[in-house]
Order: sequence, then C-alpha cells, then structure tokens
Amino acid sequence: MNRFLTLLFIFFAICTDISAQEAEMEQHLFDTMRDGDKAAVVAIHIGAEDADAKQNIEKFNAMLRKAYPTIDFREAWTSRILIQQVHSNGGGNIPTTDELFSQLNKDGYTHLLIQSSNIVNSTDMQILRYEVDAAKETFKQIRLGEPLLTDETDYEEVLKATAAAYGSEKEANVLMCEGTHGSENAQYALLDYILKVQDYKSWFVATSGGYPSLSSLVKQLKKQKVKKVHLIPFLFTAGSKATSAIAHEWAQQLQRAGYKVTTELHNLSDVDAIIDIFENHLRHAEMFHRYSPKELKMMTR
Repeated sequence: MNRFLTLLFIFFAICTDISAQEAEMEQHLFDTMRDGDKAAVVAIHIGAEDADAKQNIEKFNAMLRKAYPTIDFREAWTSRILIQQVHSNGGGNIPTTDELFSQLNKDGYTHLLIQSSNIVNSTDMQILRYEVDAAKETFKQIRLGEPLLTDETDYEEVLKATAAAYGSEKEANVLMCEGTHGSENAQYALLDYILKVQDYKSWFVATSGGYPSLSSLVKQLKKQKVKKVHLIPFLFTAGSKATSAIAHEWAQQLQRAGYKVTTELHNLSDVDAIIDIFENHLRHAEMFHRYSPKELKMMTR
C-alpha cells in the first residue's frame, strides 16, 4: 500500500503540474483589453441550502470583490435544485453558468476572470472547464482559476491552515470530506498521504461514500489505539444543516465502534488562509493564459 500511495502521489503531482503550469504562457488578462472592452470577475458555486451556507458563499464573494474592486462582479450556481429552492423561497433568480455566460455576452462583456469554490478537481469542476472552453468562442478572453487543492503546495498549505485553526492535541483529528466517485478519490487519498508524509500525527482523512472510507478510517484508528475522535468538516460552502447531518451520521458510526466523538462546528470558509489560496489561484489565472486542448493540438502540428 505504501508503494501504491507513493506512485499515486508522483503520478498526480506530475499530471497536475503539466496541466496547470507547462501548458500556459504569461499574459496578463487585463493588459489584453482595448477600448470598448468590458471585464467581469465571476464566482461559481454549487449553491447554498441554508443561511449559513449563503454566508460561506458571501465570504468567498467578498474576497473576489476586494481583490478586484474596480471590476464588475457576477455570480452563478451549478445546482439547479438549489437555485430552484432559493427562487421558491423568494430569494431571487440566480443564473446557472451557461445562463450567466449568455447574459454577459449580451451585455457586451469581453473578458471574464472566473474562480469556483470547488475544493478538488471534481466532476462539477470538470463540467465547468467544459463550459469555459465552450465559451472561448464567445469572449475575447476567459480565464478559470484552479480548485483549492491543485498542486502539492496547495495540499501542504491547506493542511497547515486547517491544523492551526481546528486541530486538537488530545484527540485524533479526522477531516470529513464529501463523497467522490472514480478517479476523484485519488485526490483525497493524496491528502491523506501528505498528512502522513508531513508527520501530522493523529490526523486522518475519510470521505462519505468515497475513499478513504469510514471503514478504512476505523481500521487506522484501531491500529493506533485511538479512543477519542475530533471530526473536522473539510467543506467550504456547506451550511450548518448539511454539516450537522454529515457529522451526526459519522459520529453515530464511530460511537458504535467504541469512540468518544467531538465535532468542529466551523468549516474551511472560516479560515482566512484558505480564502487566500483561492485568491492566489485566481491571480495566477489573471496573469497566465492557459492553452485549450484545441490550441495545444494546433501547436503540435
């Protein structure tokens, strides 16, 4: 297993480095603007199911507004279910990504700088990449920042910030991550591996419905003869309702396994250093033009 994780780390680090760095050139987004051009900074979220989740989203949005105070700000959600919930409750109309792009085009915008609140390179993030690539025919420049966990430095900085904010010295700290599918699991396995490489003693990663799983977590806890567990939501836009539901389910299973459980009430959105990493990714997207698959294909001819 150790050999497998080592190879996984190397493979993921290499793939990330190639996709995020080598296939790009330095070209400041706003330097490409000409008379008559219009720019917007765009925040993309899955959505919010309660007031707390909306506050978490607003912290992210406030970061974008502060970082680019003279640029128009826009927001879109990717979950139609959450959009409909807000609309049904009288919260107004929030556009999907496609709807927002269409409206921005009608309003004469030519340059878009986009950052999502995705933690990992999830299916939702992959769909957003596809939508951005499709919109490149519509706008003069459209740039997309990377998710929170992109290269190995991100992993290390996120773990350092999370440990400083929520770590417990008297209990085993468990990062509660959202369930993933297929190859997405590798990103949380990598997170768990870096915890061990960086010598974060008594720190663990588990996902709801993915890997590392709760059952694999319990095996690790037994090996280290852990008695107390501190659950830490490794979430960003989730509100108290969703976080509490996940934590309650996990706590029950761990208690049945014989552990005393405490739960952190906050998540990653309350950590300033985490917000800063998102901003750094957006700044990078502003400064560098990333080649599309079509552009890369043309370059190899």
